[in-house]
Amino acid sequence: MILFLDFDGVLHPDPCFDEARLFEHAPILAAALTPYADVAVVLSTAWRTQRKLTELVAPLPAGLRERVIDVTPPCVFGEAPVELLPYRRQAECVQWLRARGEEQLPWLALDDRASLFEPYCEQLILCESRVGLTEATVVRLKNALLRARHKAFLRASASA
Repeated sequence: MILFLDFDGVLHPDPCFDEARLFEHAPILAAALTPYADVAVVLSTAWRTQRKLTELVAPLPAGLRERVIDVTPPCVFGEAPVELLPYRRQAECVQWLRARGEEQLPWLALDDRASLFEPYCEQLILCESRVGLTEATVVRLKNALLRARHKAFLRASASA
């Protein structure tokens, strides 16, 4: 399972005028993911275009930092699915999966920008920009993780 993670509007409010509040919700996300050892994190945040991976993970708590395996590539015409080009963030997520031959891998995206995803995108767990990650969002994320786990179990059972 891959969790594509945005920073602004998720791990802290967007805009975030108080530097002390940057990544304030990261420990909440780390705790929420603790029971899900199979979840790897790929950073889809716009920060990835300005910083190296080591810089991006440095402010994250260890429980989250250890899950980060990569960043999404910039959306490239010809590499991203044409139908997703208007939905740049989703296109980048799918492009990342395709580049690794993992198109069937279950994934979710924790983001605050619905316009960067297709309408009604089932994989999107939407946060409220001005607040970031809330307890209600964590509940939606956990429910989505449980659904994905259940679907994977059913697929494995069917093929056995």
